[in-house]
Amino acid sequence: MNKWLNKVSFRNKVLLTIVAVSILAIIVSVTPQQINAINQQKLSLEQQSRLQAKFIGQISAAGMSFDQTESVQNLLSALKSSPNTLSVTLLKRDEFTQQLSQFAYYGSPITVEEFEDIADINGIDIADEFTYIFEPILLDSSVIGYTVLKIDLSNLKSQVFNSIFLTFIAVIAALAIAFYISQLAQQTLTKPVEVLTETISNVAKNKDYSLRALVITEDELGELTSAFNHMLQELEHYDEDRKIQEQEILSLNESLEKKVELRTNELKNTNQQLQDSLNRLQNTQQQMVEQEKMASLGSLVAGIAHEINTPIGIGITAISHLEHIIEQLEDPFRQGKLSKTLVENTISNLKECHNLVYYNLERAAQLVKSFKMVAVDQSSEDIRLFNLQKYTQDVVTSLGPELKKTQIMLELDINEHIHLYSFPGAFSQIFTNLIMNSIIHGFKELQHGTINITANQIEHELVIDYRDNGCGIAKEIFDKIFDPFFTTNRNTGGSGLGTHIIYNIVTQALGGTIQLAEDAYKGAHFIISIPWDNIRPDSQETNVFSPQ
Repeated sequence: MNKWLNKVSFRNKVLLTIVAVSILAIIVSVTPQQINAINQQKLSLEQQSRLQAKFIGQISAAGMSFDQTESVQNLLSALKSSPNTLSVTLLKRDEFTQQLSQFAYYGSPITVEEFEDIADINGIDIADEFTYIFEPILLDSSVIGYTVLKIDLSNLKSQVFNSIFLTFIAVIAALAIAFYISQLAQQTLTKPVEVLTETISNVAKNKDYSLRALVITEDELGELTSAFNHMLQELEHYDEDRKIQEQEILSLNESLEKKVELRTNELKNTNQQLQDSLNRLQNTQQQMVEQEKMASLGSLVAGIAHEINTPIGIGITAISHLEHIIEQLEDPFRQGKLSKTLVENTISNLKECHNLVYYNLERAAQLVKSFKMVAVDQSSEDIRLFNLQKYTQDVVTSLGPELKKTQIMLELDINEHIHLYSFPGAFSQIFTNLIMNSIIHGFKELQHGTINITANQIEHELVIDYRDNGCGIAKEIFDKIFDPFFTTNRNTGGSGLGTHIIYNIVTQALGGTIQLAEDAYKGAHFIISIPWDNIRPDSQETNVFSPQ
């Protein structure tokens, strides 16, 4: 269709447009009127038929209730004068069974089965030869039957077709008038357009913007031609300016290419410098983290060394006292002057020295064992199976020298059946940093306090709850607590890496999460959650969580 219209001349397009617009205007104006007229005729016939059916039902109700079939039949015979009514049937409803039966009729009656088939008919369709109208027959507000009218639609259809035919004749006449008017309008409309079209074609073909179109009329087409001539004048000036600007743009492009190349090289050098700085910063940060871990381990070594010195010193003193006791016993023994009392006292002193030496050596051995396990784990990345409760107790034992300097009570509530196959050094570093943070920050202005560590399996996670009743964490630094190098204790040597190390261990090494609880402003409170699948011994015979 579009291809065909493109080939049609402007003159014929004007003709087609006028005719098409006329047809559309006639259709738009006439069609609603015709539809409305048809609907009015249909509605009028339907209303008359329904009033007739109601009237028949009203005059037949009494006779139907008393089964006076003959009198009702005579009433129906009076309807022969109705031109559109083909038949009337009265159906009676049984009072007890509620079933319908034929009572009286006029014309060709319908059966009860036919009534059930037409019960959903609504309105009049002129495409049909006839239709049915039915109304209930009421007696004291009770439905005792139905009046069914068979309506002839031939008169209605004849009226509709006559109306459509008259409309068609009017449309043909209007089209003839429109065609005649379009022929007269072509000469006035197409001549200026043809002249303008020829000028446009020459301009497009020769690129000669000095041409001008002849102005024939003074109407809108004349204004269009004048506007086109003005546009040609502007294009002529523009074309001259364009040639000048093209030359300037070529020169500018060459200059810009050189500048872009220079800036690109500078940007590459800057990016490389930034990348080198970032690598150095990351290496420095990693070194500081390792230094922090080693400093923590060094502090642990110093504390353990001081702690071990006490039981060993007591043991040496006890051995010196033991030597003195032996010397006191040796002289009477050589002289044969041993008494029962001296022997008993000596034995008592020997037992006392033995107990003192044994207890202190046992204490030193326990400290060395705990320190060795914790220190080795902190400096190693090996995975092994361990009991969380016992290992945490070893960590607490290794921190004994620091805790003894304070009046802080440390309480552990860890399920004794939790066995983990993971990095023990990671857990040692977590607990060590948390406890030292509490000692340094949480209780720096308090005389005494409590640290609680609980751990349990909750669904598919190991949940560790760490809290103290110290001075708490200010709400304004909640969002920065895990940032590297952030500390509120920098004046006293704080590095700001303690909680950052914990965060990295929990999230990267263990694949878990660590959160600062909402009530941490009352006292430090951290919640660590580690997926159970990350810490269970898949290749071990012992279950990770083995309740007795």
